[in-house]
Amino acid sequence: MLALHRRKEAVPTVVTGQSRRTRALHLAMVFSSGLLLAACGGNGDTPPPVASACSGAISNATGKWVTVANNSFVPPGVVGKSFFSFNQPSINRDGKVVFRARAKAAGGGAGGEPHRGVWAVDLCSSPALQTIIDNSTVVPAPNNTGETFIETPSIPRIDISSPLLASRGNSQPVWNYTDPITQLESRSGTTGIFTWINGPLATGVNILGNLPDFSYFQVPGAPAGTKFDVFPGSPTATNGRYVAFKGNFTVTENNISVGKTGVYFRDISIPTSPVVGIADSSTMIPGQAVPFGSTAPPSAAAGKIVFTGLDIEDAPTLGGIYVAPLADRPALTAIALIGDPVPDRTGVPVVNANFTKFGEGLAYDGRYVAFWGAWGTDTRALVLNCPADGNKDLIAYCLQANPQGYTAQIPVNQGIFLHDTVSRQTLMVARSGAGEAFQDFLYWVFSGRPPGTGSGDDSDGEPPRWRSSAFAAVDGTRGVLFKGSKSPIPNVTVPSNGIYGAGYASGALTDVIPAIEVGNLVAKLDPGAPAESTVLSVGIEREAVRGGWITLTVSSINPAGESWAGVYATYVSVLSNVPPTN
Repeated sequence: MLALHRRKEAVPTVVTGQSRRTRALHLAMVFSSGLLLAACGGNGDTPPPVASACSGAISNATGKWVTVANNSFVPPGVVGKSFFSFNQPSINRDGKVVFRARAKAAGGGAGGEPHRGVWAVDLCSSPALQTIIDNSTVVPAPNNTGETFIETPSIPRIDISSPLLASRGNSQPVWNYTDPITQLESRSGTTGIFTWINGPLATGVNILGNLPDFSYFQVPGAPAGTKFDVFPGSPTATNGRYVAFKGNFTVTENNISVGKTGVYFRDISIPTSPVVGIADSSTMIPGQAVPFGSTAPPSAAAGKIVFTGLDIEDAPTLGGIYVAPLADRPALTAIALIGDPVPDRTGVPVVNANFTKFGEGLAYDGRYVAFWGAWGTDTRALVLNCPADGNKDLIAYCLQANPQGYTAQIPVNQGIFLHDTVSRQTLMVARSGAGEAFQDFLYWVFSGRPPGTGSGDDSDGEPPRWRSSAFAAVDGTRGVLFKGSKSPIPNVTVPSNGIYGAGYASGALTDVIPAIEVGNLVAKLDPGAPAESTVLSVGIEREAVRGGWITLTVSSINPAGESWAGVYATYVSVLSNVPPTN
């Protein structure tokens, strides 16, 4: 019997900052109006064509960073509150940026709860912030209760070649109905995946699949009328019409409730199109007589999907990373498997090194995949302390479970890798280990839903625990960006972590260079930041580099204690042209 799957979600690290002054809404960039940058194919072979309508924005963003949003920005339609916290943004090849953020009154002493939501900025068309979802947005149909959103609990993502956005959303129940068995009035529908493509917001999938009117939302391959319980992680969008996601659900086996998991997609261009299964807990791992016990939130582009699927999440012995077409129960092609030899930067196997772990957050541009992997048995101990701020129920649960902190065992040997799904070549981009420049590529958060509480600020509906994530992004015509922590050097001050990049061309990687590091001056990144500010934290997501556009989030602080945060973008022809901040 398959045990309840407990997924290690690629939970984002929230970057925060608080403005000490009120300033008018502005964008530190020049835009040209007109049509969007022309969409292009997803094979990663050649750079996308540059439409003349976007040439002005590209010119302005070349050689320098431009501000997408920062602490001085006020969400549209909101009075007296400015942004103070940003999650990692995503961008498409047309220069459209989408990000999750929070806003509050200056000083934080008034105004009640933060204003939360998802916003977008089209770098090639308009400087104006677009509200995709916020606290005042009514949940789209089906909704007969008039409820608005409470929270968007994961990072929103955008299609590589269209404006299609996908985001999770939580609310109070959106559907009143009479239970056909008990004849009692019931309410349901507290979470779902929502989409936007030039507006308005629409429901991609929700947890109402057990109701006959919404049977197209039910779990495919499960007993009829089985609904999804939750959609952990971030959904992905592709081809201007598909949303793909991880879904958890529950079935009864031998009078026992058993948790299941899988990877799915749905065609949102057809109002009642059913959810389609890619792989789930009943799918045998290719070449094995063992089903998947763990799946991860996927990434999709150019009509294909990539995901991590394992037999045992915490201690895998089988499975790996797979690519497949968006089709009903398609054949799965392995990208990298548990036990495969670990390649070096030229693709030659490292001596006595075989993959033992893979990360969940896969970057994908339709041809190239960037991923995290580890090998060997050597570990180092890292003590993790409970967060000091955030959801009070989650903090209390963490402190009760880990009063002295939690000691995690970190793989000594780990790395970021690039795989070409056409040539089947895998290259090591960067690694940790003895004598290496990097010590770690994993970052930790404590997240989940405490027992007996609501959905929480960032809950994925799964039990609270420590979760690790690695962060990398890929553009096959330019290279790989990733977040890494440097190895300590005795008597030398090194940045604690930063965003780094390696160029890629003709099947070969260039040396790793820093893009931005903790401790860098912020003035060149954001002239609006308080004087003498230095970088405090950095963040990227799987869709941080596409078609030459790069986007990231940074928080900073200055000697006076003034904090700041923002979302920024630049345009490069090659990764070595990332504008320096020092």
